[in-house]
Amino acid sequence: MARILLSGQGGFGDLIPLFAVATTLQNRGHEVRLALPVTHHAACCTMGLSSLPVPEAGWQTHAPVDEHAMGRLVHRVLATLVPQQLEAERDALQPWIEEADVVIGNQLAYAAAMACKRTSKPWVYLAASPLAIPSRLDPPYWPVLHHLQRRTSSATIQRGSLQLARGATRLLMRGQPRMLHQSGAWGTEHPRFEGMYSTALNLLMASPLLVPAQSDWPNGTLATGFAWFDPPFLGGADQEEEITRFATAGDKPLVFAPGGSTRVDPGAFFVESRAATLALGRRAIIVAAKKFHAQFPPHPDILLTGYFPYARLFSHAAAVVHSAGIGALGWAARYAVPSLLVPSEWDQFDNARRAERSGWGHTLGRKHYTAERIAQAIGALESDQRVRHSLTQASGTLQTEDGARRAADAVEQLLQGASISE
Repeated sequence: MARILLSGQGGFGDLIPLFAVATTLQNRGHEVRLALPVTHHAACCTMGLSSLPVPEAGWQTHAPVDEHAMGRLVHRVLATLVPQQLEAERDALQPWIEEADVVIGNQLAYAAAMACKRTSKPWVYLAASPLAIPSRLDPPYWPVLHHLQRRTSSATIQRGSLQLARGATRLLMRGQPRMLHQSGAWGTEHPRFEGMYSTALNLLMASPLLVPAQSDWPNGTLATGFAWFDPPFLGGADQEEEITRFATAGDKPLVFAPGGSTRVDPGAFFVESRAATLALGRRAIIVAAKKFHAQFPPHPDILLTGYFPYARLFSHAAAVVHSAGIGALGWAARYAVPSLLVPSEWDQFDNARRAERSGWGHTLGRKHYTAERIAQAIGALESDQRVRHSLTQASGTLQTEDGARRAADAVEQLLQGASISE
């Protein structure tokens, strides 16, 4: 049995695939440890996983913070990649990596990738988002650039957007290559892309139905299928009972479940969602942090609930309105529930593109998120026969996927020196 270290940064959505793979590997008898920010240690305890603390991202950046999308994007990227933060995290990881037989890191585990390169330890890249392994043959939608990309079918412009995104991220990360070069970790590789890829195994934890394999992917890339992981540390029995009681008391409700920054900075999302529900004469479950509940006058057809695992929530839905996070998209499609996608940041624009292409849902731009537009969009979504047919077809396949098992199989093949099976 092997000693396996899994390293990750980010929120629960970023870490859930890591948790799924870690649990699978531990159940097979491997010695598994997770190196995570201390805020995730309680979650690890509930799963019986050993966790190691890495430094919190407490370093300050000099990037201006403003209310524009580009300003917020720059600030968040730089906050993740402050050189002092990476150095502190790398130094904390170093002794644990030296003890491991293999290290698995998610798409924000920059410091772990650095340490593995410096020590020549086997490195496995585990990406939840298709945007983490972009292809020139299927150019993704990028933050800021997606407005232009949606308006054109020009392959030249789409490929140019990929090059522009690569150049922009390299510019934003210009302080990192110098530090990486000094540490002997990376040379001229792009620190966001090639610098993160493994030479042996890259795991893309999404369905091939959504992310078809591309010939220009890095060697050893495997789209595993979704890892259907129901986090035991989220949602309680009382909450589940309340949701089930409401959902089964009438027609299936709409579910409004914002993700990413919309969850903590919703703007008018909740107000407009409630108004659209009432205009349609429908029932709805609205997922909102308790601090926002006071904004909602009580209504018998609307249930307010805190965050609850999508594995159990979405099975009750007639349609789901969400931010196009990859996890939410997967669970909705597994239950053959159509998605109204309201992307606002990061990989959400590309996930929405893929969902529309696959016939899993429609997209409504965040700036158009008004009660009238929401009601119209839900009506169009639920009457779209292509979406209904596509989801029916996809659901059967998705239910047979086991991304965590396929990922664990591939890691074990790597440990045994065998070639990775497709």
